[in-house]
Amino acid sequence: MASRDALRLPPLARRMRESVRRRAPAIDDFLIRLARPGRRLPVDGLERDEREAIAGLTRLSGGVTASPKALDKAVVSAFRALAEADLARRRRSPVVRKAVVDQFHRLYYHSRKRTWYNTYFLGVRVRKSPLDLWLYQEILHDVRPDVLVEAGTKFGGSAYYFARLFDLLGHGEVVTIDTKPEPGLPEHPRITYLTGSSTDPSIIERVDRMIAGRRVLVVLDSAHGRDHVLEELRLWSPRVAVGSYIVVEDTHADGHPITTRFGPGPRDAVELFLAANDSFEIDASKHKFFFTWNRGGYLKRVS
Repeated sequence: MASRDALRLPPLARRMRESVRRRAPAIDDFLIRLARPGRRLPVDGLERDEREAIAGLTRLSGGVTASPKALDKAVVSAFRALAEADLARRRRSPVVRKAVVDQFHRLYYHSRKRTWYNTYFLGVRVRKSPLDLWLYQEILHDVRPDVLVEAGTKFGGSAYYFARLFDLLGHGEVVTIDTKPEPGLPEHPRITYLTGSSTDPSIIERVDRMIAGRRVLVVLDSAHGRDHVLEELRLWSPRVAVGSYIVVEDTHADGHPITTRFGPGPRDAVELFLAANDSFEIDASKHKFFFTWNRGGYLKRVS
């Protein structure tokens, strides 16, 4: 007996859907091979929709080079068959899913003027992914820290976001550190701004006086070079309470999957830190939305 969905579709639409179902495994294979950005693939002998998928996804892997309208059209062509395959329950590979997410990740990141450069919380600029901001809300609700220490203030948007969440929770404050914060930082009674380096002993001493005997959560979002982040991890991790977190931002840099120019970055620092420290582990539950700038960077203290 035909499914109710099939009965609602006209004959041409049913034939098109069946065609997509038959070709979905082949398109999945192309996506697996496209998982590495910049890889050039032969297109001879492929069907038109397969060529369009490769063209669209290759364009994404190299960053945004077309107008938004032209790019949107290419993306629709690239992913329509995959959406149909999802509806038909024919998707088969977690590697394919990662390839698709990575391509979207690059599109989002390299469209910065449209996306993360253009993200605001109550009028204050926040240069973070909205999905990561939502994860922070869940973490603060569950951990209930007394103090959130943030390395990297920039516009003050994330500090302000954290402070307003603490307003809702009725508890908590933010200490945020930056060598050169932007002018016009938002004012809030729960925020303390410190000017200096997050690895400067005098700054750490000041923060220690503020957090003594209190439950602490740390967010590292200052300079992203490996050595700096690793030093931050070594210095700040002992101050994190068991059950709380030290979050390393931007582990997507240096090819994970975002291409950056500053060399080894936060992801490498996390790997070196965890190799020498068994008090923390990666909280994989924070990967649940597929797309995060901090994959592998949500480090929970377990002992």
